[in-house]
Amino acid sequence: MLRVGFGLLWLFDGVLQAQPKMPAGLPSQVIQPAAASSPYWVQYLVNWGVTAWSHHPVQAAAAAVWIQAGIGIWMLVAARGTWSRLSGLAGMGWGLAVWVFGESFGGIFAPGLSWLTGAPGAAGCYVAAGALVALPGRAWQTPRPGRMIVAGLGLFLAGMAVLQAWPGRGFWPGTAGGRPGPLADAVRSMSAVPQPKFLSDWVAGFGSFVTGHGFAVKLVAVTALAAIGLAFVTGRRPLIRPAIIGFTLLCLADWVLVQDLGFFGGLGTDPNSMIPFILLASAGYLALTRVPAAAPALASPAPAAAPAPRGQCA
Repeated sequence: MLRVGFGLLWLFDGVLQAQPKMPAGLPSQVIQPAAASSPYWVQYLVNWGVTAWSHHPVQAAAAAVWIQAGIGIWMLVAARGTWSRLSGLAGMGWGLAVWVFGESFGGIFAPGLSWLTGAPGAAGCYVAAGALVALPGRAWQTPRPGRMIVAGLGLFLAGMAVLQAWPGRGFWPGTAGGRPGPLADAVRSMSAVPQPKFLSDWVAGFGSFVTGHGFAVKLVAVTALAAIGLAFVTGRRPLIRPAIIGFTLLCLADWVLVQDLGFFGGLGTDPNSMIPFILLASAGYLALTRVPAAAPALASPAPAAAPAPRGQCA
């Protein structure tokens, strides 16, 4: 699931990277605005990457296309063995570069961090998936990797619930000072991206709903994140199974209504973080099941040779 799922995502990201607006628009309209609210040292690091891109925009955009599409094809083709593990390492390395220079460390050093709007960055999930694909095959013969994936996700989601609920961060009200709150403002800005009208109407409608019922929306989000996170941490399959279903539905709702699918507008570089989170959680759940060892086939006894009649050669 991790290899094929993230291989398809890398391939899709490579296709998105080939959009005509990417060479000139990506640095000024995506990367720099994402780093604007981060500390100075993050902006300095990101600007170094932006400068390198701006000096050779067409070549840089073409290189990104081939790297991402190449990683995706590599993961899909290399089903097992050393080449499969190397594809995971390649995805982890390039994902780390995208996370640092393209996503400003996923915005973790900027104010207003929220899982609902994409924290800690989609590329961070790609890095985690690459590291898991790079594990030797024998590591997946026990439930241990599954327990670690699910428990790690559980701790992360519980932490995001606490961060979302923390007083004074401005997340609870739908409006603040007569203006939309952080979540409502993020949703409304996404609805303005060029996209199919029905999708824009859905997102804009949800933005209006958040503006009018901000506390209720945040309460549902915080409660769901906390409950799912605690269920994951227990490591108990009867609790994890319904939690996976609830987490998938929550991710899909957030992907459509908050993150607006992430790839419209001509400058979308990936489908954002919700699909990668679903893949990671589902893979962790599947890995909790120990694969039964194949029972050796019982050899049937060879038929005894019939005794030769007396007087004939056997």
